[in-house]
Amino acid sequence: MNALWLAEQRAFIRFLDYPGEEPALVLLHGLGSASTADFAGLARDPVLSRFRLILPDFLGFGYSDRPEDFDYSLEGHAQTVSAVLRHLGLATANVFGHSMGGSVAVVLAAAHPEQVRRLVLAEANLDPGVGGASKTIAAQTEEEYLAGGHALFLRAMAAEIGKSPSAACFAGALKAADPLAVHRSAAGLIHGAVPSQRRLFLAMKIPRAFLFSAESRSDPDVEILRGGGIDVFIVPNSGHGMMHDNPEGFRQALARSFDL
Repeated sequence: MNALWLAEQRAFIRFLDYPGEEPALVLLHGLGSASTADFAGLARDPVLSRFRLILPDFLGFGYSDRPEDFDYSLEGHAQTVSAVLRHLGLATANVFGHSMGGSVAVVLAAAHPEQVRRLVLAEANLDPGVGGASKTIAAQTEEEYLAGGHALFLRAMAAEIGKSPSAACFAGALKAADPLAVHRSAAGLIHGAVPSQRRLFLAMKIPRAFLFSAESRSDPDVEILRGGGIDVFIVPNSGHGMMHDNPEGFRQALARSFDL
């Protein structure tokens, strides 16, 4: 485990850094989760383990600190990841983002294009105001969520354990997440970026790809993104938490999306 002190936020962001070939592969997690929980298994993959793997936990999640005065916006999270890349001396990297991590990755690539060589998203929020969990959380005030909403969310996720491998993993990661960070991050997703993540993503000139779960294969964005010149991959036998539902299928799709 590595830690970087962020002076502006007065907090440590923590990350795993597995040695390997460069360009490095940076993996960003979704709302309520942690990269250290979702992606550490990639260090055993025969293809992906050749590369330097950087797994940051966003502030408020996983092993990272929980500053109370951080806004937890998409832009805020993107700036902390950018700081990690600068700290590590990475001139450029391949970046992957799952769900909320995909939105953060888009904002990172738009704000710091020199840092992102290739961008791959999975089940990412491309538009403001969408996302079942995010909408439910952000519909509550911060005070309401902290007073009881987060506890209800935890109980709801605990009730899903046993339905899929990803449900059990997410329920565990959510327990480690800071309720304030969850609410403000959800609100950031609902607000979205300006311009929107979709407009930013489609306008980029770097190689891009998008991973959909089998449950999302009928999503209109499958054909919309393909029509926009984006490589699209479907991870079979998986739901939103594809890295846990079908680890091998996810690893294969990830390797293909980065042309490894």
